[in-house]
Amino acid sequence: MRTLLVLLAIAGGVYLYGVNYGLALGLPPFTPVYYLNYSAERVYGVRVEGGSDAVKIKVNGELKKGKLTIWVTHKNRRIAKPVTYKGSFDDELKYKVDPGAYTIHIKTNDVEGKVRYDWVSTKFKPF
Repeated sequence: MRTLLVLLAIAGGVYLYGVNYGLALGLPPFTPVYYLNYSAERVYGVRVEGGSDAVKIKVNGELKKGKLTIWVTHKNRRIAKPVTYKGSFDDELKYKVDPGAYTIHIKTNDVEGKVRYDWVSTKFKPF
């Protein structure tokens, strides 16, 4: 019983922290990310080798509030226009690229909800 009360106190503290300061739980691209009043910009690297000629990003989720923006850069230059999501979404972004190191930027602005990300370098196949 005492252990249950301690766990409830910890969960309540984490929830209050998330409401007041923002909280993101999860590690993309392996697990879904749960956001609670979260605003930040995260950066993830992806390497494209000779056998690959595209960066593919799959994103799906349900946001109760806020917005999520995704874009890809190469040598600090955007390779395409940023894409912004609100509400419920399920999308796949494909960028035709050359071999090299690319950076995926994920910017959240006061987001609350769940999002699942997945990205890979792959062979480009048009729609």
